[in-house]
Amino acid sequence: MGLGYLCSSTSTNAKLEIMTSTLRDYRKLAPDLARGAALLGIAVANGITTWSATGLPAAENELETYAGIIVDDSRWDKIMVVIGTLFVHVRGLPMFATLLGYGIGMILVREWRKGATPRSVRVILARRYGVLAIIGALHTVFLFYGDIMLTYGLIALVVVLICTFPDRILIRLVGVSAVVGAVLIAPWGYSPFDAVAPATPISQDGGSGYLIDQLYPGFVVLLRTPGQFFIDLVTLGPLILLGFIAGRKGVLEHPDRYVMPMRIAAGITVLVIAGVGIPWGLSALGVLPAEPFWHGINRVAGLWTGPGFVVWIFWVARWVQKRHRSNRLWIRMLAALGQMSMTGYVLQSVLFTIIMVPWGLAIGAGRGAATVTLIAAGIWVVTMVFAYLWSLTTRRGPLEILHRTLGYGRLPNAKTQIM
Repeated sequence: MGLGYLCSSTSTNAKLEIMTSTLRDYRKLAPDLARGAALLGIAVANGITTWSATGLPAAENELETYAGIIVDDSRWDKIMVVIGTLFVHVRGLPMFATLLGYGIGMILVREWRKGATPRSVRVILARRYGVLAIIGALHTVFLFYGDIMLTYGLIALVVVLICTFPDRILIRLVGVSAVVGAVLIAPWGYSPFDAVAPATPISQDGGSGYLIDQLYPGFVVLLRTPGQFFIDLVTLGPLILLGFIAGRKGVLEHPDRYVMPMRIAAGITVLVIAGVGIPWGLSALGVLPAEPFWHGINRVAGLWTGPGFVVWIFWVARWVQKRHRSNRLWIRMLAALGQMSMTGYVLQSVLFTIIMVPWGLAIGAGRGAATVTLIAAGIWVVTMVFAYLWSLTTRRGPLEILHRTLGYGRLPNAKTQIM
């Protein structure tokens, strides 16, 4: 709500109530919009790097890049490759990691205000994120071997163990982990944001089927999780920990207290997009040399776009709220998807399986970046429409209900307020 409206009110109590409500609405709307938008980036990135992969060698008319395939020197493929290097690859998942940490911090503060002890808070958080890890494990095996929920859940459990540490110690852990992670996922290393290659190559006759192409590699990826976990911890962990610190401090609830850190985070995101995304895009097109080098730099630097993207979307949410536009249909649809992000993420896997894999409809498999991006965006729109229609029932999403029921040990209220 605008300042003029607040000043026109004759009741001081009413002013305070409106101001408190406005801050609460910013906080509530921003993470929902961020999660909904991140799901678009995740859909496009996964579509290009994993779902459209056929295991076949590139044809003579195809140019394979780290950001997608360019067919017949297509201008549209080139445009989507560059857009991908700027805004898609290693962009959505870091934002989700930051928001995950922020949520942990918010839950911690909420439980403390209720009088919970440190031990009881840890139990609550451990159950919640333990269930997330279990859901992620099932998703990995049965739907998408490139799942990220299992990793998020396991890292969150580590954060739970140190959730009472003071900020100065947590900041040091962020710095040390970031350095170690950068060394490990440098161009010669492995990044959790790279597609997880199937354990068995897809056959050239169009795919080996669900058992070979998904179930078997899903089990293999699950078995490799303990060995891979340290790398994930020192790469994604710093982002989740930063989000946790911000959530514990209530940065989005009290943005005026943290103007400079928010501006710094937003500036870092712009610098990475311009300083890494543009050269990578140009190198993918052959204008600049050494695409593998820029791709490797993006794997490291791209992680740090997560907090800044959250800030930028918070500013957008505040602008939307001040101009009374939060009831616009597309805002409500995006926010609904953000509130049902777990359901939306898994629904993406279901739709990609039906549409793109060789043993499904095989629509878009092995095609150019523009085609795959269009399919991925279409799938994202379908999930957004589903989330919005479901939100009209005022119930949480299907997987969100399951998560809360298992995580809290009791059936939550069937209905919740939907923005």
